[in-house]
Amino acid sequence: MADDGSLEDLQALLRELSTVADALRDDRETQGRELLFELPQLPLLDALRNKFGRLLEKPGRRKESRDAILSGKVTISNEEYSFNKDFQEIVLQVADELDLDEIETAKLTILAEDDETTLGRPRRECAIIRFHTTRIHLLKCILLLLELSKEEDELLAEGIADDIGYLGQYVSENILRVSPPGAARTPTQSRFVPVCVATMHDIRMWLQKLFELVASAAVLGRTGEAQFQETMEFTYLSLVQQHEFLSVILSYAIEKHVATEQDFVEFLRDLKQVIRYDPLLIHLIPVLGTYITIFGSTEGSGSVEQARQLNTIVCQQSDDNPRTLPFLNGAIRAWWIAEYSGWYMEDAAGSGLPNIDIDEEDKQRSKQFTEALKDGAFDFMLAVVADVRASEWEDPARRALRQLLRKRTPTLPVETVPFSTYLQARLAAKLETFVDAFISNMPDVLRRLKIEEDEQRQANQAQEQDYDLERFLLIIAYSFEGRPEAADGFWADPENNLAGFLQWASRRATTPVQAAFCEMLQSLSEDSESATSAHEFLLDEGHQIRKPLTITWAHIFNELEYFAHKIREKPAAIQASGQRPAKFSTEQAETEPEFAAMIESYLRLMAKLATQSEAARMYLLDQPRSKLLDVLFQVISSLVTPRIRACTFRALTSIISRKTLEQSYGLWRYLEICLTGHFFSPTSNRSLASSATAPPPPSFYMEGLFQEMSPHVEDASAFIQFLVALTSLPEGLGPLNDVLPYPEDLGASSRIRPGIEPYIDFTLGHMFSLRVQEIPEVTQQRLLRLCCLDLAYTCISIFNEDLIVFSNEANVNVDSAIQSGSLENYVTLHPFARVMEWMYDDKFIKGILNTIHQNPEDLGKAAPDSPLILSVLRAVDLVSMALDLQATYIDLVRPIMKPQARTQSRSQYIPTSNGTFASIEDGLMTSMTLMADLGNYCGIGPPELTLASLKLLEKISSSRRVISAWQSGSPSRTHRNKAIIALEEHGDGAVIARAFISEFKTPLDSRRQAESPDYLTKVYILDFLYSCLQASLDRPTIAHLLLGFRCGANSLEIEPDSPFDQRSSLFHMLLPVILEIPSTNEEGSMAQWLINLKYKVMRIFRILWSAPLSAKIILNELRENDFLFHILLQGLIAQQNFVWDGSEVSDPDFLSTAAAQGYVDHLSLRAMALEYVTRELCSVSLGDRPALKRQIFDALSGQIKVDGSEVIPVSSVFDFHDSLPQESLFATGLPDQLKVYSELDLRPCLEEDDDSNLVYNIDKVQEILVLKRNEGRKSGQLVVQQDVAAAEEQERTLLLYLQSLNRFTQVKSYKLKGLKAWTRLMMVMTDCNDFQGTNKVSFILQTLQATLPSLEMYASENPSAAYELGKLAKTLSFELDFATMTSTDKQGRAAENLISDKLFQLLQICLSAITKWVGNQELRSVYYSICYRHLTGLADHEQGGSSSLRKTAKTIQAFGEKLLNVICDDAFGGDAGCQTTALILLGTLVQLGKQENNNFVVEALNRLNFIGLLVDSLRSVLAEWEAVNNQGDQNQENYLRAKLTLLLQLCQTREGAKNVLHANLFSAIEQSGLFSVDPELQVNSSDSKALERHYTLLVKVARIIGAAIVSRGSHNVLQGRKFLTEHRMLVMHVLKRSAGIGAGGGTTDGLLSERVDELAEAFMVVITATGFLDNDMVVESKRPGPALFH
Repeated sequence: MADDGSLEDLQALLRELSTVADALRDDRETQGRELLFELPQLPLLDALRNKFGRLLEKPGRRKESRDAILSGKVTISNEEYSFNKDFQEIVLQVADELDLDEIETAKLTILAEDDETTLGRPRRECAIIRFHTTRIHLLKCILLLLELSKEEDELLAEGIADDIGYLGQYVSENILRVSPPGAARTPTQSRFVPVCVATMHDIRMWLQKLFELVASAAVLGRTGEAQFQETMEFTYLSLVQQHEFLSVILSYAIEKHVATEQDFVEFLRDLKQVIRYDPLLIHLIPVLGTYITIFGSTEGSGSVEQARQLNTIVCQQSDDNPRTLPFLNGAIRAWWIAEYSGWYMEDAAGSGLPNIDIDEEDKQRSKQFTEALKDGAFDFMLAVVADVRASEWEDPARRALRQLLRKRTPTLPVETVPFSTYLQARLAAKLETFVDAFISNMPDVLRRLKIEEDEQRQANQAQEQDYDLERFLLIIAYSFEGRPEAADGFWADPENNLAGFLQWASRRATTPVQAAFCEMLQSLSEDSESATSAHEFLLDEGHQIRKPLTITWAHIFNELEYFAHKIREKPAAIQASGQRPAKFSTEQAETEPEFAAMIESYLRLMAKLATQSEAARMYLLDQPRSKLLDVLFQVISSLVTPRIRACTFRALTSIISRKTLEQSYGLWRYLEICLTGHFFSPTSNRSLASSATAPPPPSFYMEGLFQEMSPHVEDASAFIQFLVALTSLPEGLGPLNDVLPYPEDLGASSRIRPGIEPYIDFTLGHMFSLRVQEIPEVTQQRLLRLCCLDLAYTCISIFNEDLIVFSNEANVNVDSAIQSGSLENYVTLHPFARVMEWMYDDKFIKGILNTIHQNPEDLGKAAPDSPLILSVLRAVDLVSMALDLQATYIDLVRPIMKPQARTQSRSQYIPTSNGTFASIEDGLMTSMTLMADLGNYCGIGPPELTLASLKLLEKISSSRRVISAWQSGSPSRTHRNKAIIALEEHGDGAVIARAFISEFKTPLDSRRQAESPDYLTKVYILDFLYSCLQASLDRPTIAHLLLGFRCGANSLEIEPDSPFDQRSSLFHMLLPVILEIPSTNEEGSMAQWLINLKYKVMRIFRILWSAPLSAKIILNELRENDFLFHILLQGLIAQQNFVWDGSEVSDPDFLSTAAAQGYVDHLSLRAMALEYVTRELCSVSLGDRPALKRQIFDALSGQIKVDGSEVIPVSSVFDFHDSLPQESLFATGLPDQLKVYSELDLRPCLEEDDDSNLVYNIDKVQEILVLKRNEGRKSGQLVVQQDVAAAEEQERTLLLYLQSLNRFTQVKSYKLKGLKAWTRLMMVMTDCNDFQGTNKVSFILQTLQATLPSLEMYASENPSAAYELGKLAKTLSFELDFATMTSTDKQGRAAENLISDKLFQLLQICLSAITKWVGNQELRSVYYSICYRHLTGLADHEQGGSSSLRKTAKTIQAFGEKLLNVICDDAFGGDAGCQTTALILLGTLVQLGKQENNNFVVEALNRLNFIGLLVDSLRSVLAEWEAVNNQGDQNQENYLRAKLTLLLQLCQTREGAKNVLHANLFSAIEQSGLFSVDPELQVNSSDSKALERHYTLLVKVARIIGAAIVSRGSHNVLQGRKFLTEHRMLVMHVLKRSAGIGAGGGTTDGLLSERVDELAEAFMVVITATGFLDNDMVVESKRPGPALFH
């Protein structure tokens, strides 16, 4: 059913608008302008025109519609539907809940059908969710269109573009309801502003009803129902969000001048009646600011007369309703007066009005403003902006100052929905206008605020003071925070009002004003330029003419120094007894909270400026004699509040934000001496106690400070952040990271082992593993976890494991090339080892698992940069990296560290890891919820968390140790995968699968392409599924579960009515990636990012169709989706496009471009597609599906029939081969300029890619190059700058060359795989086709024509490719029936002649390759088989003379003894298979020579001494035959049979027999002992099969003897007679047994009897040929002799 203005259309438009908005932020003048110009032509804008015009209009419930639903038949969008009772009930419930027309509700409920699968919720909930989601997306689109139209106006005003302006027109006509110029307004069309205001009012009423519904449900006890709670919560959040978006839209609309004065008056009336401070009120404040600017300011569109009339209305105070909020009314008046007063400034329109006392009115306005402040105007405005900009990251010091100043306005509820960035930006912009107006238009009131505060403080300090000036400064701080372009107004012009205000506010400031001023100055220093301006302001340079400023760097330093000395006069933080110190006492430091707030603000300002401005950082760091650092560490060592210590640590952290290594080392030493007691007061209790007793242990002061920080999250977190900053390596040390982050002797004087192990133990062992669990406040707990995990991650990430590998495997002296003293020091002192040690601690792992295991709802609500998201992300990243480095730690680092291991610590603040687990995986497997957590985060978390979770899922699911643990159980029975059971238990598997499905339903972003988060998520999901499937091919995995299968212990099933059965599973979501997504971009060029996605999906399918576990199901499913025909239609196999991302494949540098990866992926994709076609054809042939088989053959022949009639031409199977350029196009050698690197050993940089190809890791190569360069520099060689530049250029060239070499390796590999898949397909087609006669010959001819050119090219140069083509040619040769090639018709005879030519060409190719001795024996064995088939085919079926045979014989003779030498060498060396084929071919050649009366082959074999070796091998024939029979080695048996056959064939020729006999045939046979023993004694007579095989050998050898004697005539008769004489008893025994005489006669096994008869026949041939009976008339005695033979 079509849906006008559907949710999907709005989502698509929102993506387009977001892309344009992002482009405007990144590249405003070019790409942003171009996209803005193209936007009005977007078809979606025209399609959604009516939707925008209706805003959130919804028809209410109607009786007619309700009756129609109850009737059961309804017509919707011209389609008639029949509803059952259940569906009617759902529709009516949704209609009641949404107060929506029942027909519209039915339409909504029908559209929500697919959402049931995606969301996994009932249809009723899906309909409600779809309703609100559609409204929210509609408002977001409107909001973005308004923003973009404003950007368009600004571009036009700046003169940057003159080809835009159409978007503004669209917005005015279709959203703001402004009639085009010259057109009259439609009478029925309402104005936008009243409609928007009414919609907001309706939402507020809806929320009120919602509260009442919840209250009534509480009475009925329904609030505990999960479904009810979720529905109510979603509806509430959606309505609040809609109200917020409407307020921002209304603010934009008012700026577009579509509001009237009456709208403003009505808005004021309603606003003043508000009785509750809540988010809905806050939403209206930006609207208020916009109204005031438009109608009350000189910057607006009104006149002074209009403003004067409105002034009376605004400033009128009414006490009709005592429940109204006085601070709200005060804020309205103050805001209005501030901007309205601009009319009466000098040269303004109001300054010259007649009959008006300007001075009197000015006094009146000042009085009204003062009264408004007394009503709490600034208190309210500060509350609003602080609540809107509230964040979990808000510094506790600022929060405390804000709470100190917030007296009247109540706080918002804890569960308040966070405000959107849209509202935050609008409110900040409106307050910016107010700040400017107040400073510029009311300077007298501003000055009076400061004077009155001074007077109050001087009169009575005990009396509560007004802090309006401080509140105003904080309003500025919150309004300008994160907006450096807005803050530029304070710094750009030193003579303007804002700059003057800074000068004025900084002079003679009271303590709270100084604190607030510092907070303001921080917010005005959000970028480097602003922060540098603030730094220069504090330097007080250039203002010496004026009165010195109160707030300067000098003043701040003095105050900090005073504070440090003051606090050091009191007892120190560490007691002599070592017990927990007392809490901070009011007698130990300045007592007033204002002073503490000022100190905190000083420190925070210092931290802000040092972070943003390098000039400020260096100024603070370079203070004379490091005075500032001394003061800061004195504060840390003193007994101060946790907040002050935290601010001090943050200041130190900022000072090293862009540190050098020397600066970092210096701060480490400062910290170390601080924690060894250097900065503690000499008059403290500790010093007095220690002077009378033994000196304290080295860790005394460190543990004491750790003890004091432990209960307080603020200073502990700040301290750990300081450690993170110190541990991070400075920029510029990459890619080696070959230096320790701290001095190698750090702590050597106070600890057994130097280094930072105590800091790591305190952070990971105490704070993270123990203390964090005790923190009641959730936000603080998350912050502390994040800080601890940051330190752990930093310590691991800066470790370079490659250095250890290079030291063992590369020809580089790592010790002399790295910056550390030695590699041993680097490994043993690096914090990596200590953190990895904690990864095996049960408490630490539990802490990580607890961090990852979070409520999905909390994660869904959290901002991407919230502590919750970041802590989970950091925990996931830490585990992933630790798993990557685990092997390095266990195999290389831990063996070195073990001898140096320290004893167990007794301190609870510096604990030691217990090493509970043998591996990290063991620790992770203690929680079976981990997989569910990681999977759930893929659907609700931000992209970064999604990608990190998928990456960890991939690592865990492919870990052999984890797989073994999941599949463990009793060996007597099979068990289901434990991870699958855990995911099924609470439905987590279905939730994860729906999340994955949702990701694949999200369209691809054609603009951001591979950089799009949606694309990356898809890629990571596919990588996870592939790794999981690949790791366990024979057992069900969680990947199978997520794809939609029902997983048993060792089987897969499809459940009825499951998503897989309904074709809505994740597997079915992957199909469109192959079948629907194109491979080309808009320009027609192959797109690497699209090809890569298809490749990753196809390799998953390949595992599924190949593995026996899933093959049957997947092949059937793919068949039902016509997968084979789709991939043929798409041209995935025969791709003729040679342009990849704009690069030509023929370009010399193509492989070094990013586009080459797409080409590589396409080759692999092509090979897998061919493999599937082959497997499908086999399956169809075996499954007896003749119709489908015929369709497949037609498709492979180049035609696909659609709907039984239409024929679509596609590439045929013969076009698949070599449709891409040959890999030789890319072959290149090492460039001459890189020959200097020929001795550089880069083997340690070789790694296997996904398909086991060895490629160079470019990052590792770069590291080796840097090491080699450092090795030369450290040796003291002087290097000229020009030489350095030349060397760097050579290194870049080398890296590009290796990158090309990697791609070339992959190209060769995937081309071979594609060739292998094609040849297998052709062999299957050859084997299973139904062709007969000429058709079959024609098919073989076509295949040969497609094969021979490549085989000829590859036969000598590319043995691997030649082997695959050779196997196909062999199959074709044996498939061809030479006997049928007897056509009488002209056409048939021509085809047969052509195929004869092709076969002769094939023979020549093979003979040539054999002669060149190319490839391995396996390849030559194929060549031998092809030659054999060709020769036997000609010999057996030659018709009409022997011209072909003579031609073939001459060809063989032309190749000469070189050919026969190779064949003979293979016949006696290598594997048995090659030996067999070589011997068979030699026998065929002998037969050919015999047939042609040509002794060339026999003579050549004799000259090569082959015949002698062959005969000599008979000496061991009996032993070899027995070994074969015992071992059952069929290949060896074939070899022996072929050898004996060749001997027989030689002996059947006169020349061959002569050579065989001259080689001492009889002597070899005699030495073998074959005829010397009774067969029944040689072999177990009860084993008839063994006896039959022995007789077989006797037969073969006896026939050789007979053939040799017969062929030689009378020349060797005497030798024959001698043989018979020596073996008379055996001959007689065989003859008798053959005649049925003797033991066992008549009962012999059939085969054995045949062998005996054959042996008797062979003996008779020898007897006859030698005339043995005629020359030996000795009469045998009739009596029986000894039973030697029986």
